[in-house]
Amino acid sequence: VCNNPEIVTVGEDGRINLFRADHKEAVRTIDNADSSTLHSVTFLRTPEILTVNSIGQLKIWDFRQQGNEPSQILSLTGDRVPLHCVDRHPNQQHVVATGGQDGMLSIWDVRQGTMPVSLLKAHEAEMWEVHFHPSNPDHLFTCSEDGSLWHWDASTDVPEKSSLFHQGGRSSTFLSHSISNQANVHQSVISSWLSTDPAKDRIEITSLLPSRSLSVNSLDVLGPCLVCGTDAEAIYVTRHLFS
Repeated sequence: VCNNPEIVTVGEDGRINLFRADHKEAVRTIDNADSSTLHSVTFLRTPEILTVNSIGQLKIWDFRQQGNEPSQILSLTGDRVPLHCVDRHPNQQHVVATGGQDGMLSIWDVRQGTMPVSLLKAHEAEMWEVHFHPSNPDHLFTCSEDGSLWHWDASTDVPEKSSLFHQGGRSSTFLSHSISNQANVHQSVISSWLSTDPAKDRIEITSLLPSRSLSVNSLDVLGPCLVCGTDAEAIYVTRHLFS
């Protein structure tokens, strides 16, 4: 993950490496940061990163601290489902989305407790990537081993939202919601991902691929465009996400 000029890498060795674009060598390395595989990393804010690992944990690391211990650990209680991907809301740095081996989409508020705020039933196999839209973060995108590429729309300005999955008729359902009590938080500053009430609002899901393909391994999104790559050695580009 990059946050100019800093670059952070993680991997199977459980090590965290911090680089700078103007240095050839790593500026900081945390050896044995994790005893399990680190699958993904994102910046929370300039000195802080968040990693996800193969035993279902999120860990927050503060580079201002000299030790090799995380400043916070979050996980699904009793659940060791590997997490493969993580992304941070571009405007509200406490809001984080993760996806893992069970295909579930989890939304977290890292300020409150150690449990996700919402669990959403999503893909039928591993979720490989999750990305908030960088300038329109009410929209989120995921891709999976099951060959699907989904656009999640949680914007509040769409009346009478339908949870109908546009191609195939599969609905999106909340398994749990609002584990944290947010009654005291002013509504105007709550991300739509934290304030969505499944009894009143539904998240609209659209499939962006015309038919199931082999695994969709990676995606990126910018402006009206999305690009993804699949096991079929094909690259798909969607140029009009919001039309």
